[in-house]
Amino acid sequence: MNLLVIREEFYNDTTIGRLFVDGEYFCHTLEDAVRGFGIKVNGETAIPAGQYKVKLSQSYRFKRLMPMVYTEANEYELKAGGISFKGVRIHGGNDHTNTEGCILVAHNRVGKKKLYLTAESDLTKLLKKSLKSSFILTIKNR
Repeated sequence: MNLLVIREEFYNDTTIGRLFVDGEYFCHTLEDAVRGFGIKVNGETAIPAGQYKVKLSQSYRFKRLMPMVYTEANEYELKAGGISFKGVRIHGGNDHTNTEGCILVAHNRVGKKKLYLTAESDLTKLLKKSLKSSFILTIKNR
């Protein structure tokens, strides 16, 4: 199962895109602002475009099984574009204040920079059904 985020709209604090699973549209995405190579504003920067690993793991913060995005062997850290992140998840939320580098997923969009009706549980269920324990996530800036 391959996951693809295509980022389509870029604002000063928010990035809007769409998530595809095995080539089929799945839901809307919302992330923090995309910044240049090596630039990170803590808690306000989207992970760089690229290819990452994803696996389901228990979140101690959210107290549930959630997708984790990572590059490192510890399956918790992500290093790309000259910067590093820890604990990047794919989860529900409404706007950029609900993400600190994570990818928010939702079935609906309200206006330019807001989502509603989380798609997190649907995505988690879909990943759980797969026989694979890890997945590939590709993120592209349009």
